[in-house]
Amino acid sequence: MRELEGKVAVVTGAASGIGRGLAERFAAEGMRVVLADVEVDPLQEVADALAARGAPVRAVPTDVSDADAVLDLATVTFEHFGTAHVVCNNAGVGGSSGPSWEIAQNAWDWTFGVNFWGVLHGIRAFVPRLLAQQEGHIVNTASLAGLTTIPFMAPYAATKHAVVGLSEALALELAMLGSPVKVSVLCPGFIRTRIHESERNWPARLGAPPPGLGNDLLAESVRATIAAGMDPADLADRVVAAIRDERFFILSDDDHAVLAQQRADDVRSGRQPRLAPPEAFGIPGAGT
Repeated sequence: MRELEGKVAVVTGAASGIGRGLAERFAAEGMRVVLADVEVDPLQEVADALAARGAPVRAVPTDVSDADAVLDLATVTFEHFGTAHVVCNNAGVGGSSGPSWEIAQNAWDWTFGVNFWGVLHGIRAFVPRLLAQQEGHIVNTASLAGLTTIPFMAPYAATKHAVVGLSEALALELAMLGSPVKVSVLCPGFIRTRIHESERNWPARLGAPPPGLGNDLLAESVRATIAAGMDPADLADRVVAAIRDERFFILSDDDHAVLAQQRADDVRSGRQPRLAPPEAFGIPGAGT
């Protein structure tokens, strides 16, 4: 999809971080933008800021873990703008940390609800419409953690591996059907977002949040690394370029592909997975 001006983009998780960066970049391209997020006030603030710059926008408060809410998002999008062209299933949470066998069930449910089911709900709500109009591009946000694995963050890593697999299956299915609808999977490293504060959106329906959400030493290390990470605006530039080039994998740094190669080498040899070196994630001070 080379020409973006005048087309419609839908972005979940648009109230902050990568989602806001994508929304701002799409608006700068002259696109009409539908913004979705579970945080109502910050979502409206982003919508107001884009509208003040002259961008046609629509804010739709949405809990992506709720299939009906995402179907409503698709309905509102098509009722308001008549179509959609780029759909970014981007909303995500960091999840709980600790040994995988100790992480509470409701923490697993929360992370999968947003990070995986949220993406699948977006696919189910929008892909049939894109197929019908014979035009569109899906961008699913996974993570570098979907190409390698970070210990003590099993729910997050599991969901991101699942998003990569789901995106690969979707891309193959669309190609086999001869559809012009394209797919990309976004696998960024550390980006300056508020994902380490995800517990602010813990849903009451899951009961009391488990201890350890964002409070342990690992979380502190992640916070510091995120603070030194890539600006979401720079990542959004890469996403727009990938949409135009119809590129499937989108990395925040081309050198991160070495992690996928390391995984392939481990698979080939049958050995236990190796922990990726810190410098591969761009962790400040690593390798010095």
